[in-house]
Amino acid sequence: MQKYNIGIYSHNAEMPEGFDIYFNYMKDVTGIINKPVINSHNIISCFADNKTAKQNPELVAYSGKNRALRSEDKTLYCDWICRSHKEYYSKIFELVKIADKSNVAGFHLDSITMPNPDYCVCDTCLKKMQDNNVNINDFRINQTINFVKQISEITQKELSVTLYPDPFYQERYGIDIAALARYIDYFLIPLYDISYQSLYWLDILAHGFYKILKKPFFIMLYAKDVNLENLKKATEIVERYTNNIIISYDNDKAFEIYKMLKKFRA
Repeated sequence: MQKYNIGIYSHNAEMPEGFDIYFNYMKDVTGIINKPVINSHNIISCFADNKTAKQNPELVAYSGKNRALRSEDKTLYCDWICRSHKEYYSKIFELVKIADKSNVAGFHLDSITMPNPDYCVCDTCLKKMQDNNVNINDFRINQTINFVKQISEITQKELSVTLYPDPFYQERYGIDIAALARYIDYFLIPLYDISYQSLYWLDILAHGFYKILKKPFFIMLYAKDVNLENLKKATEIVERYTNNIIISYDNDKAFEIYKMLKKFRA
């Protein structure tokens, strides 16, 4: 019998019964911090933080042309904080320490890198690169590894991170998959679309991650305002490559997918 792990990923602290795993936001990209959600993997948007960017613009990442603000870089969906500021990421560590005392199932770290390969070349980052005699790719990879490693030392609960939906060139975003795998339990991969009307790309990316990842991974599908039949077809493609599937932002559709996969279990 094939075993599926079917989960939901939500802003809502309500957790419908029956799913295998739950992910709920403790801190999202707006910068709003919620109480820890017990029995759930609490999501922390690490360096995507609109509130901090507005209150402390000196902490915002810089590409050499723009600051990592939606008002300056139109490719961004939120504002991003430079990872060289110890006072900022120390607050992330404190969030984990506080929630770790609650009965949470684990932690999921989102936005652990920079938003795209141009960031960050602020004066602080450039000085650190020069002092350590490293190029920007190695610098960003080391930042990511050290950040996740420190969190893994704070908590013994399950730990996961988001990978960009690119199975071929993760180093562009400051990620070394093999190195990160030493400190986490699994990866989450958002293969999001607002319609899933065309699905060839989904098969290519899901297969790519299946080929390269040695660590367990979940593929996340976007459900809000998506046609249910299209979502079911997308799920059928994804489940060729992983039994671990998360449905994001629509618990009702997630339950329909759960029922569909439950039939596969029988």
